[in-house]
Amino acid sequence: MPGLRLEAEMQGALFLGTAEVRGRLVDVGRYPGFVAGDGLVTGEVYEVDAVHLARLDEVEGVVPGDRAASQYWREAVTVAGGPLQGQPVQTYLFNRPVDGFTAIPHGDYRRYIREVGRES
Repeated sequence: MPGLRLEAEMQGALFLGTAEVRGRLVDVGRYPGFVAGDGLVTGEVYEVDAVHLARLDEVEGVVPGDRAASQYWREAVTVAGGPLQGQPVQTYLFNRPVDGFTAIPHGDYRRYIREVGRES
């Protein structure tokens, strides 16, 4: 997302809009972890080509064909809110246990880093 640590990785992607998806966020250190859950998580949707998607998989620690070895795993979800509501999109789910991590109850990582005074 613009202004955050990995913003440069999205250069060349086409911004389609903001979105909310079902799930929850946890603070896993220098970045958030998105996991399954009942809440809503705020994010952005981009259109990328296959080469860009492969680069994002690498950045997110996806090991193709090996979910157990992957830090994040890319999955399809349906947008639950925002202008793209009802659209299928792909997102990266945190693929490690989240016990002991701080929950981000409102599901908005930008708001959270402002609240805790963290650099993006």
